[in-house]
Amino acid sequence: MTTTTEIDEPAGPAQGLSTNQMRWLMGGLLLGLFLSSTEQSVVATALPTIAGELGAANRIAWVVSIYLLTSTIVTPLYGKMSDLFGRRIVYQTSISLFLVGSVLCALSQTMNQLVAARAFQGLGGGGLMSLAFVIVGDVVSPRQRGRYIGLFTAVFTVSAITGPLWGGLLVDGPGWRWVFWSVVPLSAITLAVIHRGLRLPFTTRQRRIDWLGMVLLVVGATALILIPIWGGDTYPWGSWQIATAIAIAITASVAFIVQENRAAEPIIPMHLFLDRTGAAVYASGFLLMGSLVAVITFLPLFLQIATGASATRSGLILIPESVGISLVATGSGWLVSRTGRYKWAMLLGPFMATIALIWLTTIGPDTGALALAPILFLLGAGLGLVFPNLTLSVQNAAPFEDLGIATSTSNFFRSMGGAFGAAVGGAILTGRLDSELADRLGTARLNEVGGAAGLIRSPAAVKDLDLELRQPIIEAVSDSVVAIVWWATPVMAAVGVLALLVRETALRTSSAIGGSDATT
Repeated sequence: MTTTTEIDEPAGPAQGLSTNQMRWLMGGLLLGLFLSSTEQSVVATALPTIAGELGAANRIAWVVSIYLLTSTIVTPLYGKMSDLFGRRIVYQTSISLFLVGSVLCALSQTMNQLVAARAFQGLGGGGLMSLAFVIVGDVVSPRQRGRYIGLFTAVFTVSAITGPLWGGLLVDGPGWRWVFWSVVPLSAITLAVIHRGLRLPFTTRQRRIDWLGMVLLVVGATALILIPIWGGDTYPWGSWQIATAIAIAITASVAFIVQENRAAEPIIPMHLFLDRTGAAVYASGFLLMGSLVAVITFLPLFLQIATGASATRSGLILIPESVGISLVATGSGWLVSRTGRYKWAMLLGPFMATIALIWLTTIGPDTGALALAPILFLLGAGLGLVFPNLTLSVQNAAPFEDLGIATSTSNFFRSMGGAFGAAVGGAILTGRLDSELADRLGTARLNEVGGAAGLIRSPAAVKDLDLELRQPIIEAVSDSVVAIVWWATPVMAAVGVLALLVRETALRTSSAIGGSDATT
């Protein structure tokens, strides 16, 4: 099931880009990255309020997981399609899909509609971040790439700082729908800048599209992510639905590996996993994002229900983490470019993040913003060391012809880890919250007030409850979120162990398009 098409691909290292071209190009990529990361942080802050208005508080994890699911399964497809048809048209397509999805989210009237709209939005969001790193890999040499990836991480962090604050102001002001309406004009601006700036030299030759591989990847990844999303919540772990999902995931994954080994143009070449550095980075990205997303997704719930913070204040409380990421990512990127050494950061970062997570398990209803600030800053600093160098190490290890697919594969596993983290975090929260509330209130009393989902339907609703009900809920939410942090801690520690397998090699001084010294 392959089709032949004419495509554009990088012309080679002989052709460089002018300073003006690089400015337009980087401007467009930074806008796209800001767009994608801002939307995720804004939505996380607004989730408790959205659940309160639309109902189905037990589906909060779905709003996050479904976006991560669709954005994950299309990530390697974007990498391959950009190799086949050129970076520009594929990147423009991702922005357009993201824009339409944002409009659909804003118009949603039920939680099911919002989940469906977020799924569509994820189809575009999957290309915004992954293609940005692919294109940087095209035009900037690994030796200089640390600075650019550090800049990308800094922009990601700025959006993470402004996102929760922006989201809180919108939720407390005009309403949560403006969380989605507000990104529409930004999407249009990004589309215009990309149209002007993303003009890389390409040549045409024949390639074959692996349609069967695409289908198997989508089916296998979808079934795999649905297992933790459904398990213990929508369906019991021993149900036939979960067993069917497991069977489909295993069958599709095995068939995908077989297909990729015989395909002329595989979606994910299997030889990428034979490289020790690549395999370690893929696994590290999965575990890192799984641990991080599980914690960050539900920390606003703790802040807004357990500590009584408003949506705006909860966004402000999370700022130290973003500051830590920004400062350390920028500084370490400069240092890596100067020294050519990067493995130290991949070892130190997970250690710092693990210490921060252990420290985070001490939080409770009485924890204030000042007590949380150093914990979140330490967590951000550790992440700031790891994030840029995961991409840098896998791009430096990959040959030029595999640069796009190696980068998108790395992003695929990171996105997959994020989807698993959100789903597992949601499962832990739901299970632990049910048991905690049943212990504190009794099963009969809990059923009278609508169960756990009814009690935490919104932060505002919790504040209006009698103290008899409010205090057990606050304690239960606090303990449940801490349980998620305890689960995430050893997962983060494993990232540091995997970093030992990364083979540090001299950073290349040439790029696929930018020549030996890409214009800066």
